[in-house]
Amino acid sequence: MPVSRTAAVALFPTRGAIPEELQIGRASAIGDMTSAAEGGTTLIFAEDRRLGKSSMLLAMTDRILRDGEDPMALSVDLRDGITDSGVLAVTLLTQAAKQGAGAKVKAMTAKGLLKKALAPSAADGVRAAGVLLGEQDDAAAVSKLMDLLAPKGASLRGALLALDANGRAAGERTVIVLDEAQDLVRWSDSDQVQQELANAIKRPGSTVNFVFSGSEKSTLLALYEDAKAPLHGLGRRFALPEISHDDWYSGLRERFERCGITIERNQVQQIVYHSEGHPLRTMLICAHTLDWLFEDTVTVDTVERAIKDAERHPSWSLP
Repeated sequence: MPVSRTAAVALFPTRGAIPEELQIGRASAIGDMTSAAEGGTTLIFAEDRRLGKSSMLLAMTDRILRDGEDPMALSVDLRDGITDSGVLAVTLLTQAAKQGAGAKVKAMTAKGLLKKALAPSAADGVRAAGVLLGEQDDAAAVSKLMDLLAPKGASLRGALLALDANGRAAGERTVIVLDEAQDLVRWSDSDQVQQELANAIKRPGSTVNFVFSGSEKSTLLALYEDAKAPLHGLGRRFALPEISHDDWYSGLRERFERCGITIERNQVQQIVYHSEGHPLRTMLICAHTLDWLFEDTVTVDTVERAIKDAERHPSWSLP
């Protein structure tokens, strides 16, 4: 194996969200999701665990942030210490500040007054933000917006209003990813939170949209399919397509070749057949294949040994 074992194993990742360059057969789906989110569509991304959902979300947010200075992509995993709407609000505004929220608006002012020589589009944006915030005076609107963008003590209503007003004033769209969004139903203020999210989506001219993602499919989908739920009918379902056999073959062959290892189509088919095309299981088999190489060629026996090892991994049988 011309490359080190450490470098070879890294090409077959089995933990955490995987960057786009290490994903196989997902480029088209990532592009579709990114285009929809950047275009203002709220998406419902309900998929089983360990199919690459988090990796897709990572790739989408990376693409949005790479596409230019205007879009913001805020991403929050509700299982990462997010216990109520207040914590969510602070987390969103903290991320937004790091991405420059308010910077363009602040640059429109000098000594607390709105600059007189603003471009017409910028002036129109400030007025639109003022209408949203209930402020007729432009300078007062900017001042109120900057106060609302401050994370400390923020409410979810105020945070979403601030992000929308900032978007109108600065010409920035904000895409908010809420992963494991079904956990909202367990919060004490769940109904209020759902209503605030719905309000942000339905507000005319809103510059804020969401990607609601989750692994508890029935619970997440119930938020949109229940006619009595605040989020009913808001958003479009985004389904994760299966990875084609051709993509697996070309992707895995290229990955092994980078290690200086030859693998034939039959062995790729052997791997994908036993993994049932499941991304994590496929990577587990490939990683263990490296343990059984006697030469720089993958054989039937190599894959059979790797499959037995992969099936012993705790993640193999998890739903």
